[in-house]
Amino acid sequence: MNNRERTIIIFNRKIPDRLVWQPRLHHWYYVNKARGTLPKKYEGYDLLEIYDDLGASPRAYHYFNDTIRCVEGEGVELHRMEDRDYIYTKYVTPKGKLIQVERKTEYGVASMRVEYFLKSTDDFEILAYILRRQRFEFDKELYLEREKLLGDRSEPIINVPWGSIQRLFIAYMGFERGLIALWRHKEKVEWLLQVFDENDDERFKIIKRAPFKIVNFGDNIDENLCSPSLFKKYMLPYYQRRTKELHEVGKFCTSHWDGKVKHLLPLAKETGLDGLECVPPEPQGNVTLKELREELKLNGMILVDGIPAIYFLPIFDVNRLKSFVYDLLDLFAPNIIVGISDMLPPDGDIERVRLVGEIVANYIPNAYKL
Repeated sequence: MNNRERTIIIFNRKIPDRLVWQPRLHHWYYVNKARGTLPKKYEGYDLLEIYDDLGASPRAYHYFNDTIRCVEGEGVELHRMEDRDYIYTKYVTPKGKLIQVERKTEYGVASMRVEYFLKSTDDFEILAYILRRQRFEFDKELYLEREKLLGDRSEPIINVPWGSIQRLFIAYMGFERGLIALWRHKEKVEWLLQVFDENDDERFKIIKRAPFKIVNFGDNIDENLCSPSLFKKYMLPYYQRRTKELHEVGKFCTSHWDGKVKHLLPLAKETGLDGLECVPPEPQGNVTLKELREELKLNGMILVDGIPAIYFLPIFDVNRLKSFVYDLLDLFAPNIIVGISDMLPPDGDIERVRLVGEIVANYIPNAYKL
């Protein structure tokens, strides 16, 4: 049995021969490569070679997200440029211009938005003009190329960008400005969210026809940014609609809940999701392992990840990590794809990744917790 097969078996709530260890190492790898601090052993290795050496499986959306492309419509110009410190993105349309500025971080391998496309509700019409003219394409050749590259290391997954109110907050307007707009101009915001839905309709048409069996909603859910009331109003209908149509074509659905989510977990059962990705338990998040286990068991969901990233830092005793991993497996196996919530930090100890992999490989899942 290989990791592709194990993954689908786990999503089908059956018992694999062993669990899958799937830490996200991309950020660790590219930061250390950029600053020249990769472990000597791994100098000259590509990332997949490191995964193989560690006996780990890569999270496949890092390889497959590019297979679904957004094509801008007629009358829309998209310009990108960058200098040493910033990335500039500009849309030019007959309705006006939108500009976003991102500051490069961590040796240029990541970035953060410092200026958002939407400065006020006056910009909503411009964004709507852009979104209503976009179309989406599936690159089958690239998919087959990436599938061949990964082999049986991982089951292909596609990420869906932020949905509904999370897209407004994270991608286009920022939390503070977006929340003020929602408070003062609710009708305008909800009109724009409907435009987001129309845009998503086109994206999901392509996703439903693509060969992916697992779709991950990359929503970065945190109750401090998306409160239970906002979640019920905007995210819950979004999840219910999209998971229903994906289930109808035989796909599994997960979502990236990588923040504090204790007060949102009781709502998870209403989403239609098959699993939650990246939920950080205490001491990194605000939910205990047992609380998380009870909610997911009640909802019939699986957990993807589950080990707080901070336990891979040298400042934490390695025995604390080992104890946590055994507790995690005892509570969740076989309904878990084991990983790091959220990813290995640049200063994380890569040998701890190997250690956890050995624990996972030798852990025998059983049926009594299904």
